[in-house]
Amino acid sequence: MRKRDTFTKRFLGAALGAVLLFAAGCSNSEADAAKTTVESFLKTQQEGDMDASKTYLAGESADMFDTREDMRDGLRSYEEAGVNSKTLDEFVDAQTRACSMMWEKYEVGDVKVEGDKATVLVNTTGIDMDDWDNLTESGLAGEVGSRWMDDHASEIDAYKSSHTEAEFQAWYLDRVVPEYAQELLTRLDAMERKTTDYRMTLVKDGDDWKITDVEVGTNG
Repeated sequence: MRKRDTFTKRFLGAALGAVLLFAAGCSNSEADAAKTTVESFLKTQQEGDMDASKTYLAGESADMFDTREDMRDGLRSYEEAGVNSKTLDEFVDAQTRACSMMWEKYEVGDVKVEGDKATVLVNTTGIDMDDWDNLTESGLAGEVGSRWMDDHASEIDAYKSSHTEAEFQAWYLDRVVPEYAQELLTRLDAMERKTTDYRMTLVKDGDDWKITDVEVGTNG
């Protein structure tokens, strides 16, 4: 009887250990999958591939996130007003390049999985979003436009003399927007890089993990 108890305990112990090992393996697998989603999202952000980035988002995060096509569609009225499509493409390209500067380096930290929800802590190095906002709100566009007009006064007068105001506005934007886009990137590139902590919340979407929320300054 004692031998049978010993055998039973050994058998149950081995079986229980296998079950726990399997459970741990599943947990690790889900944590790895959630981590992979975050890493894939950050990599596409580094590359400025907004369309690919959106595939890793769900819920409000996906609704609020603009793909390149979304950004381009937001400028459709300018194209209808006569601005060259190439000009608008260059502007959107500059915006996506600026976005990529926010995520130049990243390190994924702790990953916690609870059922169909996961949190992933991330530390990034790049330009700060507030610095970008402050730059664009500082009157940079007006500064670039004013400088261009001073440098091309005679050309402007000649064009205005034979074109409507609407035609002039489109002509003007075709020349100034690319200069503004380049100036924006140059100044952003010269900015001090800062480290930022994020907590990304993910949910299970079928077999995949999707990011539903990105909070700033919550690693700790």
